[in-house]
Amino acid sequence: MNRGCKTFGFVAFLALLTAGPAFTQTPSTEETRETAGAESSSSSVAYVYVSRPTHIDGFVVATDGKLTPVPGSPFPDISVSHMSVNKKYLFGLGDDHQHIYTFSIASNGALKQVAANVPDSFVSGPINIDFTGSTLYDANMDSDSFIQSYKIEENGTLQFLGETPSDSTFDIQEVAPTMINFIGTNQYAYQTGCDEDALNPATEKFKREPSGEVKFVSGVFALPKPPDSGDVYCPYQLATDPTDHLAVAVQDWNENEGEPVGLIALAAFTADSDGNLTTHSTYENMPSIDTGYVNTMSISPTGKLLVVGGAGFQVFHFNGSNPVTSFTRLLQANDQFLEFGWDSHNRLYALSVGTLRVYTVTPTSITEASGSPYSIPEASSVVVLSPQ
Repeated sequence: MNRGCKTFGFVAFLALLTAGPAFTQTPSTEETRETAGAESSSSSVAYVYVSRPTHIDGFVVATDGKLTPVPGSPFPDISVSHMSVNKKYLFGLGDDHQHIYTFSIASNGALKQVAANVPDSFVSGPINIDFTGSTLYDANMDSDSFIQSYKIEENGTLQFLGETPSDSTFDIQEVAPTMINFIGTNQYAYQTGCDEDALNPATEKFKREPSGEVKFVSGVFALPKPPDSGDVYCPYQLATDPTDHLAVAVQDWNENEGEPVGLIALAAFTADSDGNLTTHSTYENMPSIDTGYVNTMSISPTGKLLVVGGAGFQVFHFNGSNPVTSFTRLLQANDQFLEFGWDSHNRLYALSVGTLRVYTVTPTSITEASGSPYSIPEASSVVVLSPQ
């Protein structure tokens, strides 16, 4: 089984069992602080939304990174497990996996439901929006793997465009692949995964049509060669940057033993004009991670930083087509991280089981923001909307 996906299911189960107050601020700890960095001097704010089983919490971000509730928060009687956002709307996958809800975002960050969309079929999640903010994609990973495409109408409703299957390499009964992620050119998207029983690593390529619908193109295999000829790298998670690069978390597995023989490492890839991937990463230059497993990965809007979360999180320098390089030590090792979000002012929002932490991160420093961490029990997803 895919260790990353398998552990994520366990983490999500733990999150559903966690109980606590609606929103509680707890003191920050010195353990999480690195070298101090300057806060953004901009007066602009961001809005941060966290989903829970019965509501969504919405926060406005002050210039020092401190969070305060937006008007009307928490927004009750909303039950969504995964979220995505563009400049006008927040979309949430219903816990029933039968609806994708649309919420308009007011100028003060307040939410109002404007649509309850019924997807063409069962949606396992997560959901994702392309770089233009005009098309939404969901994943149907019930018995087979399909990506469904929807045009986002002006009023926030979703118009079904079609669906495309993933390559049959993915055995959905064994492991679900990641959701597709677009590179910044917005022409190609990728998903990855590895059936650890059969040891069939795969990275799938999809092309975005002019209508916004994605079409499966091919399974591309450009992983680095392991140190031993009898081994194979299994890819667990990927993240894309604002241009044409990907980061992929891989682990060396022995084919004969069916066992991992090394730590999870980070490879960098570059997509050409046809979406084909190449890499300069090798087993000698790929940095390993200390999170034990990988639930989630994200590259900053600047494309210079990569954060990886599992049991704790680490930030790495992402160098485009060049190999990834180390930055921070393992942080918050006792927390299990679910998702990350970034705003346009170098702030990282790290959601773990029951806790949201806010950091200002630059290529030379990471500092926990004023008021962080925040206790948010039963949280499942976080999204960030930066100002226009």
